[in-house]
Amino acid sequence: MCLDEIIQQHAKTLSPAQQAEVFDFVLFLEQKQTQHTMINNHQQRKERLKNTLDNAVALDIFTRVDGVAWQNEQRQDRSIEPAQP
Repeated sequence: MCLDEIIQQHAKTLSPAQQAEVFDFVLFLEQKQTQHTMINNHQQRKERLKNTLDNAVALDIFTRVDGVAWQNEQRQDRSIEPAQP
């Protein structure tokens, strides 16, 4: 007999109110598992990003980039065209 069948047999002996509590607990556990999965996925994404940035540093890909010049170029004011009706 499977565990879910055993749980179901025990739940049948309970009052409807207690069965509702069992169901609420099952929903709580599902939500907890979903949150745990989401946290793990977030941590894995952070780890992949960290590894990627570490690889970029190891490759020394920014040696020819003048950071100050790049920043000044990015911050240049751009003209704003009025919207055409």
